[in-house]
Amino acid sequence: MKALIITMSCGEGHNAIARSLAQEFDKAGVENKIVQTFGFSQKKVEFVNRRQLFVCKYFPKSYDYFWNKLRKKDKSTDKLPYYVKACFPYIKKTIEEYKPDIIVCTHSYPSAVISYMIKNHMLSDKIVTSTILYDICLAPYWEHSNKLDYIFQPLPNTTHDLISKGFTNEQIVTSGFPIREEFYEQYNKNDMRKKLAIDDKFTVLCIAGGSGLGNTKKLVKDIISAKLDINLIVINGNNKKNYQQIEELINKNNIKNVVNLGFVTNIDEYMKASDVIISRGGGSSVFEEININKPIIFREKLIKNEEITKDYFVKNGCAFGMDKIADAKKFIKLLKERKDLQEQMSNNTKNFVYKNSSKNIVQFLIDKKQMLNS
Repeated sequence: MKALIITMSCGEGHNAIARSLAQEFDKAGVENKIVQTFGFSQKKVEFVNRRQLFVCKYFPKSYDYFWNKLRKKDKSTDKLPYYVKACFPYIKKTIEEYKPDIIVCTHSYPSAVISYMIKNHMLSDKIVTSTILYDICLAPYWEHSNKLDYIFQPLPNTTHDLISKGFTNEQIVTSGFPIREEFYEQYNKNDMRKKLAIDDKFTVLCIAGGSGLGNTKKLVKDIISAKLDINLIVINGNNKKNYQQIEELINKNNIKNVVNLGFVTNIDEYMKASDVIISRGGGSSVFEEININKPIIFREKLIKNEEITKDYFVKNGCAFGMDKIADAKKFIKLLKERKDLQEQMSNNTKNFVYKNSSKNIVQFLIDKKQMLNS
C-alpha cells in the first residue's frame, strides 16, 4: 500500500500536517511520499510562499477583503480552476508514476486538482482520496474540492458550511486536527524546564510562526517593561531579522530572563515548559497549543481566518485576544496572579482535544482502502 501526501508551502502549517500524517503512515508500515503542490519548480514553491507572507504582512486588509468575497462562492466549475492550472500536469504525472492507493491533500489547491481529475474520470476509483480542512473555518475555493472521498474537519462546527459547498455528510469526518505524536505525550512541566535549562518560574512562550510574522521586538520590549518575574521564550521561526533585533535588545540591556531562538525542531518541549503561549492563529500551532492544554494569548492584527480562530477560542474560554501589543503584559500579569483562571482556561482546552488525530485519520484511510480491495 502506498500513500501520496500533497502539501503546500504558504507558511509551515500545511507542511506540519503532512509530516504528522507521514509519521503515522510510517508507523503503520505504509510507504508514503510528500510532494509540494508546485513541486515541478522550487522557485514556484518559494514564490507562492513569499507572496502569501507578503500579502499577510503588508496588506492584511486587502487579504481580508478578497478572502471574505471569494469564500461566499459556493458553486464549483467543470473547468480546472485557474489558480491550479500550473500544477495540474505535475500532480497528474506524479500520481501516474507513483501509483498511490491513498491520496491526502493538506491544502485546498491540490484538493481542487484531485477533484477535477475525479470529475473527468482521470483517476482510478480504487484510490481513496481525501483532504484536510486546516482551519476551524472555510477558506475560499473549497467548493472546487467536493468530489474527493473524504474531508477531515478538526471540529464539527464547519459541517454546515461544507455542505453548502457541495460536500455530503458521508464525505465529512470530524477527526480533530492532525498533529505530531509529540503533542500527545504525557509530560511534567518542571522536568521539561530542567531539560531546557530554564528557570522554574512562570514561563511565557511567544511563537511567531514558521515565518516569524509580527513585530516581535516591540512585543518583547513591552513585556520586559512590566518588570514581571517571568521567563520569556521567543521563537522567531525563519525570521532572521526578528531574531537579530531581539538579540541586540537582550545584549544592549543585559536582559537575563529572555531566551531568544530561531527555527526549532523541538517546539513541543518549549510549549510543555510554558504556562501560557502568545501565538498567531494558524491551525497547526493553535491545535498544538490546545492539545497540550495551554492558555493562549492571540496576537494583534491577525488575518481573517486567524481572527475567526481567535474569536472562537476566546468565546470558549481557552484564550485572550490582543487588540494592541500593550495588551500582552496585562494578560500575562492576570494569568500569573490568577492560578485558578490559568487552570480553568487549561481545562477548557480539553473540550477541543481529539487524541491521536493523525493516527486515526491514517487508520481510517487504510481501512477504507482495504474495504475497496475486498
